[in-house]
Amino acid sequence: MTFLMPLEFADPEVRPGLERAEQGARASGTPFISFFTPSEMLALAREAGFREVQHVSSATLAQRYFAGRADGLRPPNNAEELLVANT
Repeated sequence: MTFLMPLEFADPEVRPGLERAEQGARASGTPFISFFTPSEMLALAREAGFREVQHVSSATLAQRYFAGRADGLRPPNNAEELLVANT
């Protein structure tokens, strides 16, 4: 699954979009509860019964899938983080 880092950890180019999403959700009466640190997300997964949990950062994913691109395309850091969990 994916999750978002708290706004204070977001890179400057990502933060405005995340802030607008949170404000839009709040304005419609929907709480935006998708911001977690990796340690919080790992703890939640363990508490839910997952035995093996791993955080894969957006930086790791960018390095794995976007390194060496001639056009320089890369996703921003802290855009979305990945949690891999197994029972």
